[in-house]
Amino acid sequence: MIGAAIRKERDYLKWAFFALMAGCTFLVIFVDERFLVIGSHPTWQHIAKFKWWLLPHGLAGTAALVTGPLQFSDTLRKTRPRLHRLTGRVYVGAICLIGAPIGMYLGANFEPEIIRVQQYVQAGFWWLTTAIAFACILNRQIERHKVWMMRSYCFCLVFVLSRVPDAFIEWSPQLMADVLWSLVLAALIGPDLVLTCRELIRRRRAPVLAGKVGAGV
Repeated sequence: MIGAAIRKERDYLKWAFFALMAGCTFLVIFVDERFLVIGSHPTWQHIAKFKWWLLPHGLAGTAALVTGPLQFSDTLRKTRPRLHRLTGRVYVGAICLIGAPIGMYLGANFEPEIIRVQQYVQAGFWWLTTAIAFACILNRQIERHKVWMMRSYCFCLVFVLSRVPDAFIEWSPQLMADVLWSLVLAALIGPDLVLTCRELIRRRRAPVLAGKVGAGV
């Protein structure tokens, strides 16, 4: 019963996080991506040289953003394992076969020089973390798979979080580079920090929850 109470609380926090990320995604779409329905928008001139590379990259990234949260659903994994595996394959394929390789190409050839290396590193780690997560699940290393999936999805979210400030500020190229590098670092170590803090909190709350369960609360 104690474990069930802790898992229920953890699920609330997990889905609250995904709800927040969904809100950030809609904000970014409104601020940065609405040019897609405005034919005269100046952004079309900016991307003219690489728009046909950007299209599959964007579609693959969208597929990863949508299917990623489903990989963290314990209910889906237990009740619909085939769907869980299918969405997992879509997620891995979208990143490793399309999104990340094209991201490296775009970053190396079309991004401003100040963030060119960062974009290459970001896309490279996006591919690597996803590939390791896939290798872990193939070898039935479930816990390691979960951690590497968290890292992989964090790199998906870099695309969203790096654009949220566009709604509020005008950035300098240097500030943009600093924020992007910071998000790469957060994507790498964030999952370990979350899991460590969650375990520490679980250990501290277990006696409290045990008392409540024993008292019939």
